[in-house]
Amino acid sequence: MPPTPFEHGLALAWSDGALSRDGAIMLEVLQKQLGLSDAERAEQEQNWLSDISKNERRSFGDGDKVLRQWLEGLDDRKNLSKYAQSMGKAALEVGLSKTAWKDAYKFADGLGIGDELANGVWLEKEAEPIDSWPAALDPLALILGLVFAIPNKSVEPSFELSEGAAFAIIDNPDAKPTLLSWMPGLVPIKHDNCAWGWDEGSMPSNPAPEGDLVYCDSILLSWIKRLIAMRINRQEPVLVGLQENQKVLPSSAKITSEGNKITLSMIVDLGEGKLVQPWASVTIDGDVEPIPAPEGLGENWTGIHNAITAILTNALDNLPRQLLLASGIDSNYRSIRLENGWLTHQIV
Repeated sequence: MPPTPFEHGLALAWSDGALSRDGAIMLEVLQKQLGLSDAERAEQEQNWLSDISKNERRSFGDGDKVLRQWLEGLDDRKNLSKYAQSMGKAALEVGLSKTAWKDAYKFADGLGIGDELANGVWLEKEAEPIDSWPAALDPLALILGLVFAIPNKSVEPSFELSEGAAFAIIDNPDAKPTLLSWMPGLVPIKHDNCAWGWDEGSMPSNPAPEGDLVYCDSILLSWIKRLIAMRINRQEPVLVGLQENQKVLPSSAKITSEGNKITLSMIVDLGEGKLVQPWASVTIDGDVEPIPAPEGLGENWTGIHNAITAILTNALDNLPRQLLLASGIDSNYRSIRLENGWLTHQIV
């Protein structure tokens, strides 16, 4: 289940494994902005901590710095209201399931813009077409299935199923493949089930395992590269802990799988020709379990390690949700396993 706005703030504040003084102060500010009573805050904190104990990550970002930027973005309520209405209309055009609507309205209502979102969805009020939204509404965009950009056209273009190997498969009679505005290179293909493959005709290294929802780690890598590029375009920090003159090279992102462990690495330009390649890993066996930073790693590098971990865990959480939304079925998923470079989920 997606987080409430305050739970999202909690996850950001605790993303480094401990709550800093600045993080605690910002949570107080967030509570006031959201108009939460002490009892309401305590209930949400208890629920969030209970979920974290089950190793379920429930945020869409990472780091105190990102939390501060998110809080600053929430101050512009007039602008957020306008975008919420437009996002509601755009989500309806893309295809909005009952589950997504309930989750989205709950989140938007927590921000005080639930009515505006509803106006865009149900009342057909005029809403300006948009191709982006404020970073403060990224969690709402993910819930609505808008992902990285709102489609420019409200009418879905016609397409023919392509020939090729499947890199993502949904075994459900109601699932239908569609063009993906958020990953144009992944196209619907001819298959016994709902499936997508890369348009350049590449072949997976290993055959797909059986499962309700399976996708190759090459799709996960492409998702992460697009996320990194989006953050760079918005001039947002890609990795918490980097200095302003230190840059992440999106094309350098690499994923490797071994057994039940998956590792994400990327090259960082430290300036003056100095390149490093930090990495982070998680194990996958029913749940995603982050592997802590190596002992003795400096504080700054530990922060970078944790930021890479956050990118990887968030991608593993959000990508399957977007594939299900794209297939047109109102379902969720549970459990995850890694097998020869393929991620597999059960649909519920």
